[in-house]
Amino acid sequence: MALTVSMKMLILLVSAISLAWGSHGVEGETIISEEEDAELERQLKIINKPAIKVIKTHYGDIYDCVDINKQPAFDHPLLKNHKIQMRPTSFPKGLFDKASSVEEASNVMPSEIGLKNSCPPGSVPIRRTQKEDLIRIKQNPTGFQPLIDSAPGHNFVKNYVNNVPYHGAGAWIAVYNPTVSNGQFSNAVMWIENGDGNNLNSIQVGWTVNHALHGDNRTRLFTYWTVDGYQKTGCFDTRCPGFVQVSTDTALGLVFENTSAIDGTQYITKVVIYQDLSTGNWWLSFTEDNVHIGYWPKSLFTDLATNASYVKWGAEVYTPSGEASPPMGSGRLPSEGANKACFFNGLQVIYDSELTDPSPLLLTRRKIDNPDCYDADEVKHFKVLDYYFFFGGPGGPNCGN
Repeated sequence: MALTVSMKMLILLVSAISLAWGSHGVEGETIISEEEDAELERQLKIINKPAIKVIKTHYGDIYDCVDINKQPAFDHPLLKNHKIQMRPTSFPKGLFDKASSVEEASNVMPSEIGLKNSCPPGSVPIRRTQKEDLIRIKQNPTGFQPLIDSAPGHNFVKNYVNNVPYHGAGAWIAVYNPTVSNGQFSNAVMWIENGDGNNLNSIQVGWTVNHALHGDNRTRLFTYWTVDGYQKTGCFDTRCPGFVQVSTDTALGLVFENTSAIDGTQYITKVVIYQDLSTGNWWLSFTEDNVHIGYWPKSLFTDLATNASYVKWGAEVYTPSGEASPPMGSGRLPSEGANKACFFNGLQVIYDSELTDPSPLLLTRRKIDNPDCYDADEVKHFKVLDYYFFFGGPGGPNCGN
């Protein structure tokens, strides 16, 4: 698999990292020449759009408030004449219902996320690509690519429903901060998919700890999309053209301010992806406040342009060859249960225009590639958590390859 190479922004990014790098200094520091440094600066000026306002977070990220009509999405050739949809034409029934698990469980709370300041009207926050980002791509290219199930070093657990058309899905996910090394990642993910092989259309949303992608080991919101099975299309967040941002104060790549502790408070977040049945665009609704961050336009997709055929909830980890595999979720196996293992709850799907419980007959499909290291329960039903399951595992030296 490869990074996107068919779109202008990623072509520029790949061009920037394809320079002849100099030797490596101590502790992995990359040394580049003045000429190489100047070329990176030139590329960054092209990749990053002019800022109306700059917001710097307390964890060091920079978000540029970019003219909504000049955001990276519109560098995509299929979106040259796209008219921005500022809000969905309708909302799925049940979207604004309060989660029973938040109301009734005293140790379960929503994790805080969002920019402390909003962008001015008519502009949207886009995370600025910095020189260090380009250098990390060169050093850790795998961290910028989702992996097929059979990829070396990749482990996963998934519960999923299929065989009928879907127009969206949602869940609450417990937010943890597993310890990973610089070349590893650990995610908790919901997938909306249609097609297979090189025709796979996929949208993903969840949380990730991925140093190569973000330059730190914080737990962050992430998304990914592809229309050709991760071959040449799609990317994380807004790192290539595609996702149309409309929110002025919640952006992709933000850090979760609170993460869960074993035997302590369980912090959760709500994710919903649903298709606007009038426009065909796929909207991302996030947190218990149902912030609509933006959408993936229908015109990006082939099979997903009409509906999804699969919904999956689960997790994945990656480690380079020769390293101990990282923890998944909380690092505890699902058999340890509540307050120890990570979990999904409130699993729902959209058959037509309503968030509803999935058919129990379609919730029996599960894929686990290495149950000695990582596992996931079958989906269960409980009146407080609705449909839920625990997942995770410690990883270790015999898990990755």
